[in-house]
Amino acid sequence: MKTCLALSALLVAATALAAPPTAENAFHIRQANSANSGNHATGDILVWGIQSVQPPAGSPGAYVYGTSGICPTGKTCDSFATDLDWFKQRLYERDWTLLPHQYFASTPYNAALTGSWRLLLSTASNYSAGNTLTVQTPTLGDVGAMPFVESMTVSGSGLTPTLQWTLPGSTPDGIDLMRIRVQDNSHPVTVEARNGTPRSFAQSDLIWQSPALPSTNFTLPAGVLNYGTSYSISIDLAHTRADGTVAARSSSYFDFTPIDPATLPTGVGNIALPTLKPVPTTDGLLAGPVYGFHVQDVGPDHITFIDPVVATGFSYATGAGDPNFKAVQVASDVGDGLYEVWTWDGTAWLQSADGVASGASFDFTAHGFATGVDRFQIRGIEASANVNAFDVTGFVTGLSFVANGNFTGTMQAITTVVPEPATWALWLAGAAAVLTWRRRRT
Repeated sequence: MKTCLALSALLVAATALAAPPTAENAFHIRQANSANSGNHATGDILVWGIQSVQPPAGSPGAYVYGTSGICPTGKTCDSFATDLDWFKQRLYERDWTLLPHQYFASTPYNAALTGSWRLLLSTASNYSAGNTLTVQTPTLGDVGAMPFVESMTVSGSGLTPTLQWTLPGSTPDGIDLMRIRVQDNSHPVTVEARNGTPRSFAQSDLIWQSPALPSTNFTLPAGVLNYGTSYSISIDLAHTRADGTVAARSSSYFDFTPIDPATLPTGVGNIALPTLKPVPTTDGLLAGPVYGFHVQDVGPDHITFIDPVVATGFSYATGAGDPNFKAVQVASDVGDGLYEVWTWDGTAWLQSADGVASGASFDFTAHGFATGVDRFQIRGIEASANVNAFDVTGFVTGLSFVANGNFTGTMQAITTVVPEPATWALWLAGAAAVLTWRRRRT
């Protein structure tokens, strides 16, 4: 009798395990990611997978394996298990706050891999039939790559910044959907391989996305961002299929850390952030976005604070027709809080000051530059300070100018020694914010 009961229990357990996982909303997207801090692959890629993967109801703690495969264009594929013509890739799980239990994979764009991917999700490592859910993704066909936005501008450095962007001049298939997505860099999720050799890595957590946007500007609502947290914010442009699912998408990223007004010097206000152009990838390059400014009404009686990968210094340059720089003050206190000021003599950079403390000013007109300077550098930031040059609020610098006018210049983060202005773009990466501090006349 005991033997019969034991066999019955085993049979019940086996029956409970012999059930496939559940999942919904398979996807296949031609994705373009600009350079980012979220650890997302950059450039033109294919990404496919499925949402909300769950173990069967009878085995809520079961481990769910995942793999995928496609028969490339021009191949004739037979058995998925044995035919080597199948192009296979294991799936990874990421548990985003906004999209929990997503299983996905990606590869650089390849036209031969734009058909329908076969997804296998199983509670058995051998993908036995009774334990396995098989799903086909949508096809992509010849959908074109979605370009990045031409430029993007951020206004306001607090918890509810306003974003504006310029659409690309043309797209292969049209823009059907625009969204803003916010990812938390400070609290990443662990992405784990669900087949084969164990592997895991961290990615920023997708915590929020906007509804479909009708225009090219949007203010983040209260409650999305918090002080003390670093975010990657993307402007997403998408072309959709007839059923509304995304076929091609570009994500133009920038980093943003809200600035608590209580941490700024007394009297600082009128925060305006820069215009930037997305960088397609940082692979093989020491380059990042160039952050341009369009600040009206600068002059000798105004201190204009600007802020911009880990940076060890920053280069500053005026735009055409701008007044020269009169003085500089570093408001951010990073590393040991001591900085160097370098000036350009026409052929080389020369050190003009050492040990300039955070909050102190260096006046160019009082140190041999009677008419000010049109470019200079702040150096001496320790790499260990981890100043993120892709964060538009990461390093605040105060500037005054020799005359009234506008500031349309640039600020770029130095990631190595800069040889000369003609080759700055090869060596610089940057992110910048502008804060205007109007001093009362005395």
